[in-house]
Amino acid sequence: MAWLKTLADTYDVHSELAGVIKNDQPVLLPISHSTFNAQIEVTIDEDGNFISAKKLEKGADIVTIIPVTEDSAARGNGILPHPLCDKLCYLAGDFAAYTGDKKKEGCYEAYMEQLDDWTRSEYVHPVVRSIKKYLEKRSLIHDLIEDQVLVLNESGVLTDQIKLQGSGQTGANVRFIIHGNDVPYVWQNRELYERYDTYYQKKMGGTELCYVSGKEKACSEKHPSKIRNSGDKAKLISGNDESGFTYRGRFVSKEQAVSVGYVVSQKAHNALKWLIQKQGYTRDGSAVVCWMTNRDMPVPDMMKDSVHAYEDIDEFDFDAIDVMGAAGTNQKDTGKYFAEQFNHAVRGYAAKIKVDDKIAVIALDAATTGRLSIAYYDEMGAKQYMDALLNWQEHCKWNRYIKVEEMSGEKKGISCECSPAPRDMALAAFGVQRSNWLEADGKLIRTVTNRLLPCITGKRAEIPKDLIRAAATRASMPQTMNDFVWYNDVLCVVCAMIRFNYEKGGRTMDRFLEDNVEDRSVLFGRLLAVYDYMEQQAMFRQDESRTTNVKRYWNAFSSRPSRTFKTIKQNLIPYEKKLSDFKLKKFEQWTEEIMSHLSVNGFDNKPLSEMYLPGYYKQMEYMKQAFYKKEDSTEKE
Repeated sequence: MAWLKTLADTYDVHSELAGVIKNDQPVLLPISHSTFNAQIEVTIDEDGNFISAKKLEKGADIVTIIPVTEDSAARGNGILPHPLCDKLCYLAGDFAAYTGDKKKEGCYEAYMEQLDDWTRSEYVHPVVRSIKKYLEKRSLIHDLIEDQVLVLNESGVLTDQIKLQGSGQTGANVRFIIHGNDVPYVWQNRELYERYDTYYQKKMGGTELCYVSGKEKACSEKHPSKIRNSGDKAKLISGNDESGFTYRGRFVSKEQAVSVGYVVSQKAHNALKWLIQKQGYTRDGSAVVCWMTNRDMPVPDMMKDSVHAYEDIDEFDFDAIDVMGAAGTNQKDTGKYFAEQFNHAVRGYAAKIKVDDKIAVIALDAATTGRLSIAYYDEMGAKQYMDALLNWQEHCKWNRYIKVEEMSGEKKGISCECSPAPRDMALAAFGVQRSNWLEADGKLIRTVTNRLLPCITGKRAEIPKDLIRAAATRASMPQTMNDFVWYNDVLCVVCAMIRFNYEKGGRTMDRFLEDNVEDRSVLFGRLLAVYDYMEQQAMFRQDESRTTNVKRYWNAFSSRPSRTFKTIKQNLIPYEKKLSDFKLKKFEQWTEEIMSHLSVNGFDNKPLSEMYLPGYYKQMEYMKQAFYKKEDSTEKE
C-alpha cells in the first residue's frame, strides 16, 4: 500500500493544479472525474436554448474532463450514465425516434433521473440547470441534424455508416459550452468540479477501514482505469471475479483482501495518470515514471541514455553546453569536450536538490488485457537517487554516436561517452534488425527493462549475467546487421554493460588491456581486432568496400577461436602485401605481443566469454590512435 499513499500524498502536494488546463500540458484530474474524447460540441445559453453545434476533428482539443460515478467510470454494457457529459443515447430524448434502437431504451431516463437529483441538491451549479433545461426538450439529435453535425441516411434514420473521428454517429460523445456563463467551457469549470465532488461524496454509503490511511472511510470497490492513456482499460486494483473466486481460501470476501478509501484511490490513480502523461516512459506496453514526491521538480529520466535523461528538465542548463563548439573542435577531442561541459551542467542540477527531497519510482506492466501489475516500486531520498543514477551513468557508459539538440533546435550528431537506455540494452540482447534499427517483442523488452531498474537505483549490485551473455551472443553475429547498427547499437551497448559489472570491483576500463594480459578471451578479442583492422587498412588502400574476413568468421571465432584464427590468418595473406612497411610491421608487432601471452594462457578452442568484446574494441581504438599519431606527426614534418 506504500505506493498508494505516496501517490495520494503527491496529489495533495499538487492539488492546486487539479483541473487546470494549460496549453497542451497534461491535466491533473479532479476527484470524481475522468476524461473522454468528445466528437460533438454543443453550445446553449443559460436558459437552455440551443445556439449551435459542431463536429470535433482528430488532432483538435478533444480530451474532455467529465464528472463520473464509480459505476459509470467502470461501465460496460449496462445503463450507467455519467452525471453531465455523455454519449448521445444518454443525452438525447429523441434518440430512439431517429435510430429505432430499442436496446438503448432507458438510457435517457436514467441520465435525467441522476441529473435531476444533482439539480435538487445544495451543490448544484448553474451550468447543470442550463444543461438540464435544454435536454428536457428532447431535441438534441434534431438540433444536431439541423446544424448538419449529424446526417440521416436515405430512409431518414441515423446510422453508423457516417463516421465521426472514425466512430459511428450514434456512439458520439457530447460536451457543452454555456454561452453567457463566466466559464463557458463546461470541461474547464473548476467550481463545477468541486461542487460535483462534494455532492457525490455526500451520497456515498457507509464506511470501512481504509488499508492505506488506516482510518474509517467511504471505500471504493471500482477503481479507475485509463492509467497509461485515455484508451487504457487495465486496472491496478480489481475485484470483479464473482465466479472464479480467486481470493477464496485466504479471504471470505474481496474486501478482506484489500479495502481502499474512495478519495485515496481517486487521488492516487489521478496522480499516477498525470505523472505518466507528464514525465513517464510509455512504450512496449509498459509505463515507468520517476518523480519527486514532495515538490514539483523534474528528475532525470532513468529510461533514457545519460545525455537525453536531462533534456526535459528546466533546471538543467542545456544551453550552456556548446554543441556547435564541440562539433567544431578537433574531431578527436569532440566527445571529451562535450562530456566536460555536460558533466559541469549535471553538477549544477544536482546542487539544486534539497536534503529532504524524496524520489519514488514505479514501473507498470500489462499482466492481462484488463489488469496492470506493479513490476517495480521503490522510494528513496533524492540525493540517494542522484548518487545511484550518477554511479550508473559513470560506470555503465561507452563511446557511442548520438544526436543532441542545439540551441537552434536542430539536432547535431556527436560521438561521446554515455550510458545506453535500458531499452537499448534489451534490444542489444534480443533485437533483430528491421530496416535501419533493431526491433524485439514488446513483452521481452518490458521484462528486460524491469530487470534493469534495480541496477540503476542501486538496489542490485550488477547487471544480470544472462542479459550480458545474450547481448554478447548478438554482438557475435555482425553479419546479421549493417555495420552501424552492429557497432553502435550492439557492440558499444554490450561493452557498456560489461563495464558496469567490471568496475564494481574497483577496477577501471582505462587500463583494461594492461590488466587483462592473462585473460584468454580478452587476448583473443585483441587478436580479432588486429586482423580486422589489418584487412580494413588494406582494403582502404585499394578503395575496396566489403565485409572483412573477421566479420564473416566472427561467430565461429567466438565459439572455436584457435581453429577459426588459422582460417582467418590464411585468408589475409594477400592483404598483407597491400600494406605499407610501417603498418605491416606494426600489425606483426601487435600480433606477436598478443600471441606471446596467448601461448601460455590457452590458445585453444574453448568458447570465449563476453570479455573478448571490450578486448576487441579497446585494441581497435589503441591501434587507430597509434596510426593517427603517426599520420599527425608526418603532416607536421
